[in-house]
Amino acid sequence: MNGVPRMNEEKKRILEMVEAGLITASEALTLLEALEKEPGQNVRKERRDNFFDELVNLGQKLSGSGQKQSGESSGSAHQPKDKLFQFVQSTVQKLKDFDFPLGKTVEFSHVFQESEFSPQRIKAETASGNFTIQPWQENGVKAECHVKMYGADNEDEAREAFIKNSVFYAREDKFSFSVGLKLMKVDTILYVPEAAVNDISVKLFNGSFSMRDMDVQTLEVKTANGKIEVKKSKVAEFEGETGNGQIYFIDCEGKKVEASSFNGAVHVVGSVGYTDIKSFNGNVLCDLKSDTAHTVKAQAVTGHIEIYVPEHLAMKGVLRTNLGSLQLPETGMKRVTEKEEVVQKLVRFESEKEALEQVTIEAETKTGSVSIKTTALHKNSSNEDIEKPSIFEGE
Repeated sequence: MNGVPRMNEEKKRILEMVEAGLITASEALTLLEALEKEPGQNVRKERRDNFFDELVNLGQKLSGSGQKQSGESSGSAHQPKDKLFQFVQSTVQKLKDFDFPLGKTVEFSHVFQESEFSPQRIKAETASGNFTIQPWQENGVKAECHVKMYGADNEDEAREAFIKNSVFYAREDKFSFSVGLKLMKVDTILYVPEAAVNDISVKLFNGSFSMRDMDVQTLEVKTANGKIEVKKSKVAEFEGETGNGQIYFIDCEGKKVEASSFNGAVHVVGSVGYTDIKSFNGNVLCDLKSDTAHTVKAQAVTGHIEIYVPEHLAMKGVLRTNLGSLQLPETGMKRVTEKEEVVQKLVRFESEKEALEQVTIEAETKTGSVSIKTTALHKNSSNEDIEKPSIFEGE
């Protein structure tokens, strides 16, 4: 029921872009096809706040009227993604310009700390700067901030403005941290107790996020410009979105992972049950490390998709591409359906063997290739025994 009105809203936004002269009618049709989302697969998708649409709108505002004129003069050979890339690149350039404004720059460090406090809910928001979460053995929370402020006359003035416009709140089981000034870059390392945390929500505008060795029930990270990196952690449910940057969910355990990047690679490596990963302009990698995996959904537009599955697991699914190739393991697979048409190649497959554990795979890319490979992974095997995927460090 909720899928229909949501789809109508997406179509309305694209039509508004046509009316504004940002894209042509033919480009709008291609954009609808490329960015169409499956309706109503889970509740968390329904409550996402149209992150990429907000990024596109921001790019329009920052790029100004000249962007519209260039859009009107561009040829039909350009894909609609080129227009969207222009918006993103304009946004990123404006953000980079923030690092070198005219006027005096003051740098200093500041520490916020609350002793005898173990948070269950963490919420952080910053306009500019990297944010890192790191566990420690102390019973309390500490935020180490390295601040670069533009336009301040001296350090005392800059520190006073920073403290006045910052929030460091620790009460009961909730912790909040935010910095409101835009002409201020704040790189933050947040130290929290090693005990498990129920919920972490981080929203950044211009900055990267990193976390490792944590135990979290729900982790949500969104950034307009920056990398998202989660390593060696237990995260029951992870949702990550970035407009410009890579997403790495490496050597982690989780029940559900949803990650999408507009311009960057998306890699998920570890013991994950349900995986849904997307990249508009970047490669997508999913390397399953245990029998807990049951569903993999991977989608790209210009990038390649690689999926690694333990060889003792059975699998079935469907692979699609418009211009690339489709590759299955050389042995143990049977092709149920295979189509190679002018506009799309499609393969439906399933394992010849039967097994208690089975993985369902859906993978689709527009211009890239899709490949599924098996790994000699067994229970309690070490990562050193696994051959590294070929695009593990690639874009």
